[in-house]
Amino acid sequence: MKKLLLIFALSFLFMGIIYGADSTDVKDDAKPQEEKKMDKYSATVEKIEGLELVALPTGVKYYDIIKGEGKECKKGSKVQCHYTLWFADENGEKGTRFQSSKDFGKPFDCTLGYRLIEGWSDGMVGMKEGGKRLLVIPPDQGYGKGGGPIPANATLIFEIEYLKSMD
Repeated sequence: MKKLLLIFALSFLFMGIIYGADSTDVKDDAKPQEEKKMDKYSATVEKIEGLELVALPTGVKYYDIIKGEGKECKKGSKVQCHYTLWFADENGEKGTRFQSSKDFGKPFDCTLGYRLIEGWSDGMVGMKEGGKRLLVIPPDQGYGKGGGPIPANATLIFEIEYLKSMD
């Protein structure tokens, strides 16, 4: 029974990563901007592990650990990848490790821009097959207010390995 509950819980968590938050939950441009609450999982990250990050206009930041040489990702690309997710700690470093596709024993298949959090889709654009990228996703490009096991206002740190294009 405990194994069944564990499998159910992990499946639920995995679905949260895949489907992300509804964009209306993440941000609402019609509402006045509120001061962002900082807590133990939100941080402003300029460097991680001593590495200078490239900042995208959306606020997502990345560092290419390995530059791939295969097909390049773009919005709408169908890709197969492995990922590991951590919540940033108050120092902007990898804090609590939350989940990895390797925990499930198989790669993750997704379409960039479809049923993924915005920051993941934006952060993979330009990657090439065989590449490995560290993504830092601010709360407004991730899960925003959180929900379930995702802490509110969490800055997300993903390590993504782009295994292959499925286009």
